[in-house]
Amino acid sequence: MVREIYSSDWDKMSFVEQREYMNRKLSYFIRTQLYPYSPFYRRLFDKNKIKPEQIKKVEDLRRIPFTYKADIAPTRENQMKYKDFVLQPDEQSMSEYLPKNQYMKHKIERFLIGEKNYKKGLHRKFAPVHMQFTTGTTGLPTPILYAADDVERMIEAGRRIIELAGYGDIERRENALVVNVMPFAPHLGFWMASYMLQRAGILSFNTGGGRILGTGRIIEAMETLRATGIIGMPGYVYHLLRTATEEGRDFSSVRLVLVAGERIPYGMKDRIRQFLESMGAKDVCVLGALGFTEARKAYSECSPEGESGYHIFPDMDYFEIVDPITEEPVGEGEDGELVYTCLEGQGTCVIRFRTGDFVKGGIVYEPCPACGRKVPRLGSDIMRSGREKGFSLSKVKGTLVDLGSFSSVLSSNPHVVEWQVEIRKAHNDPFDVDVVDVFIAPAEGTNLDTLREEIEEEILKATDIKPNVIHFLPLKAIEERLGSEGGMGGIKELRVVDKRPIG
Repeated sequence: MVREIYSSDWDKMSFVEQREYMNRKLSYFIRTQLYPYSPFYRRLFDKNKIKPEQIKKVEDLRRIPFTYKADIAPTRENQMKYKDFVLQPDEQSMSEYLPKNQYMKHKIERFLIGEKNYKKGLHRKFAPVHMQFTTGTTGLPTPILYAADDVERMIEAGRRIIELAGYGDIERRENALVVNVMPFAPHLGFWMASYMLQRAGILSFNTGGGRILGTGRIIEAMETLRATGIIGMPGYVYHLLRTATEEGRDFSSVRLVLVAGERIPYGMKDRIRQFLESMGAKDVCVLGALGFTEARKAYSECSPEGESGYHIFPDMDYFEIVDPITEEPVGEGEDGELVYTCLEGQGTCVIRFRTGDFVKGGIVYEPCPACGRKVPRLGSDIMRSGREKGFSLSKVKGTLVDLGSFSSVLSSNPHVVEWQVEIRKAHNDPFDVDVVDVFIAPAEGTNLDTLREEIEEEILKATDIKPNVIHFLPLKAIEERLGSEGGMGGIKELRVVDKRPIG
């Protein structure tokens, strides 16, 4: 059991069997891989006088301090910080930190198959083969690395999502064509969608989103190809369907929509469904998915009614819900912050990771009322808790952005005297795409075209998003904007103003 990377019985085990499975897998992982091979966690265990053999079951994880985004994220002083979370087996770590029986197994294997083949096998098991990025402090992106088995887990998680979404049930695979409008980038959303559609044997059209192919061409392709499904960021899918509706397009072939990558506001699923029904679609199923790069996978609903919650994979991961203030565990079904632990992995591995996601309804352990699967489920209403250590984070255009990155770019530019960033919704529609406007008071004599290009490039590099418009205004106008938001010359200046509706 401990050597399989996932279980074919992931949704068939009883909750008691799941807990026993998780306990065995976690204990084996920490003793034989995480502690010996992870520089960060070995230091953390030693500093807190925790022996790896003390972690025998998931409840024992409470002995271990939380891990935060700021622990992983590169800094200007240490840009390779993320590497301490990558498992790195070598002869020294094996001889010093592996349990003696495990070390002897390695020595016997090395003797039987030879040094060259042994090193090949070790490299094949642990060497990173895939990289994605998540937001880091001061705008530096954080690389998250996958070994071959980690990629396989991500693909299998995606296959399960496709299964939960109803392909093979609601919609036959052989008749399906899914348009992937996730933005093309080294991020979880695009790659997981692409891989999982291949694994599920579903014909897909990976567009790269509006920035790559353009909204008009995507709409044309969906209508012409008679697409049966869409996968994308909620805001962009909404924008795409709203535009298609205004153009009077025929989207009657669409049956399933899967949205992920940012919070899905209350009512958005209904609006997406209404857009599609107005274009001739019937019995449309709109589902949400939750993913974060540190987990290296995503999780989804099985029912559009919002009662099913996000189905967790108990053979791969363990989740806790804690009170974000007291940091104590909360009861089943109670609100709290999501804390993530991988039960096995290579590449970048995290345990007790504070996600910063606040889950209304917490986690429940009862069969799903929609599909009947016996797996833990997270409440579907999830928002940022705003308590990440060392971060001020928000989802903008589907990307998790450290808002301090705007300050890093704009305050350090000698041609920018004053500035403000405003985030709002297009057309004042709470479900439409995010719009980012930058207001700048430029230094006298500055070439505005050059400065505009420079600021666009630097913000894109720091945040992975591109401003919609950069406005150049007189200094007094910027000061008035800052003052009107509560503080020019006072204690508080709101440099980044988020005018998007809450909830």
